[in-house]
Amino acid sequence: MPRFPFAKRCSSLFFCCRRFCRRSFRCDADECFERIFPFVDFMIRRVLGRFLFILLYLLLLFILLVTITIVIPYESLHKPQWSLFLLILFAVYLVVNLFFHFNKACRVKPGSPAKSDKHPLCYICQNYKPMNAHHCSICNICVLNMDHHCIWINQCVGADNHRYFFQFLVFVTVGCLTFVFAAFNTFYYNYWRAFTNKMFCDSNTLADFLPWFDFLCTRGPHFIISSVFFTYLLCIIVFLLVGSLLYWNFVLISCGETYLGILLQSGGFGRIWHMLLFPHRHPRFRENWRSFLGLQRNSRRSLWRHILLPSSHATPYSLNAASAFDEEQQRLVTVKTDTENGRGTTHKQEGTPLITDSLQNSAETNNSADGNILMI
Repeated sequence: MPRFPFAKRCSSLFFCCRRFCRRSFRCDADECFERIFPFVDFMIRRVLGRFLFILLYLLLLFILLVTITIVIPYESLHKPQWSLFLLILFAVYLVVNLFFHFNKACRVKPGSPAKSDKHPLCYICQNYKPMNAHHCSICNICVLNMDHHCIWINQCVGADNHRYFFQFLVFVTVGCLTFVFAAFNTFYYNYWRAFTNKMFCDSNTLADFLPWFDFLCTRGPHFIISSVFFTYLLCIIVFLLVGSLLYWNFVLISCGETYLGILLQSGGFGRIWHMLLFPHRHPRFRENWRSFLGLQRNSRRSLWRHILLPSSHATPYSLNAASAFDEEQQRLVTVKTDTENGRGTTHKQEGTPLITDSLQNSAETNNSADGNILMI
């Protein structure tokens, strides 16, 4: 006879109940996940990208509105007219280029491989997929020279819109830096040294010729203080973050790389640090930038008319991306019909593409990396 039969029975009953609860909880969790996942997937694919796109647009418009209604009128009290006139011209130039390249980066498709039955094939799209093409799990397409999926423009950054995205980063960085220096008096007297009779709402000169002066200052200077502080702080933060992203893109373009390509390579941190510190030492530095900007030597394009000014010219970047795999395949694939020793013999049947082991491994690496969500 067992010594404590009742205690053992209670213990067995307890473990059975706990095991049953665990199994039921797992089943409930799996069922709940299956129901929630489509909703979360829809939110990430459709709602989040559009929301952040609209939010970015509204932030840019807010900075522009504060600049026109508060900063420029107040800085006219502290700067000579000629310098203020030059600042206004430069601001108009920045705004035009900024919104132009932002719209282009959002509306121009990143570039996808043409429909073909050539190998390798994307295991999701079942379409031809070059070595430097990757499948985006959010856009649900293969993207040539895919850098990353940007949630702020609600699509991928690839071969066809990478130039617009890079120039958008340039003009955002320069614009924020210009605002920080040009609006220093506005920030200093309307926030740092507020309530010293030198604020926006204390100026009789501004009250005489600004039609919106009463609307801004009727309820006191708190709206001016909040608007100036938020805009100035936002420009500083955006300058630091976007400026860092701009330099990272500069390094990648100088070395002929993409962000996703760096992640798939195994060069170690030493190579990345060398790229970050000495991007100009890359042997193809100039060629990479000419190809990226579309300024080949045999073209009639110039830096002044096609880069510093808004331009929709096409670059050979996408064409090079599409043909990169074909060139590598022609270089590595060796077709031999008759060999004496029989080593490495590869017979090509008509209509059947040949892929060497190195190309196949590279393609399999790309396929295994597909589906990763890269958001910046």
